Amino acid sequence: MSISINSGRNNETIVLVCAADDNYSMPLAATLHSAIVNLKSERNVALFVIDGGITRANKRKILQTISSPKVSLNWLKPQRARLKNLPISQTITIAAYYRILISDLLPNWFNKAIYLDSDLIVKGNLEELWNIDIRDNYLLAAQDMGAPYVSSPRGLINYQNLGIPANYKYFNSGVLVLNLQKWRKDNISKTIFEYIKQNKEWVRWHDQDALNAVIAGKWGELDPKWNQMPYIFRFSSWKDSYFPEDVYNALIQDPYIVHFSTRDKPWKPNCNHPHKELFFQHLDIAIWSEWFEEQEAKKSMNYYKNVLYTLYAMFKGLVKRFLFEHPT
Repeated sequence: MSISINSGRNNETIVLVCAADDNYSMPLAATLHSAIVNLKSERNVALFVIDGGITRANKRKILQTISSPKVSLNWLKPQRARLKNLPISQTITIAAYYRILISDLLPNWFNKAIYLDSDLIVKGNLEELWNIDIRDNYLLAAQDMGAPYVSSPRGLINYQNLGIPANYKYFNSGVLVLNLQKWRKDNISKTIFEYIKQNKEWVRWHDQDALNAVIAGKWGELDPKWNQMPYIFRFSSWKDSYFPEDVYNALIQDPYIVHFSTRDKPWKPNCNHPHKELFFQHLDIAIWSEWFEEQEAKKSMNYYKNVLYTLYAMFKGLVKRFLFEHPT
């Protein structure tokens, strides 16, 4: 596989961007493999991975997984200065915000890009997604199936304060087609980061909340088959969902992308997702066997770190209490 940042200058090239830290290096490999093998096109692919600390060994494994003469792979370093003091959680790391930097990180001759999260499997042909007219929208995305509207319980908490109508749809940020030219022209990345810093108390879903707040009403809707989320399986039938019968059935039976968007990931124990085996069809277990062992080791190390921290905090508290009750 060639590695050249200039290989994508041709207008016929499909630009694909993903982002991950080392914890998601293995899922990233499965995502990329599924995207490449299902691409029914003669076009070249300029693939960019925003690298949040993937080890050299795991980069080599990713190269082995997706080797194709049509693909040029470029590793990008995020601008860490712009990522300081952003809200994160136990399950969402700073890597979630990398997608906001795409318009700044990619060369200026790219006016459009597909962004994919690293916890999904592509079943459809990404050329079809690439060919959708983005028009004057900042991005194309699918309505979120867990929070279909900004006013949904899992939507934007402060949508009323922002003056966003309750019936505005809320999109999922895991599959995006980005209008990079418009992002650069309006400096949207800067606006999004400013929103996060000024509204931290209202941000629940990290980058996704910020994107929906800033770009409300200025995005185009994708067919939901481009981002099937696990929430769809919580409906007993189409009548319980917010989809028409034909759309619901197509979404269940023939999604273009299966997005494991909840904590129930196929590589984790006790996953109940009905399509979890699809993930392993795009993963060479022989190449990635050590990754699973490394993850277990990290989990054990973090457990003992937390135990030690708890004991230290308790000891520190006891010492403070003793000194307070027995002043010298």
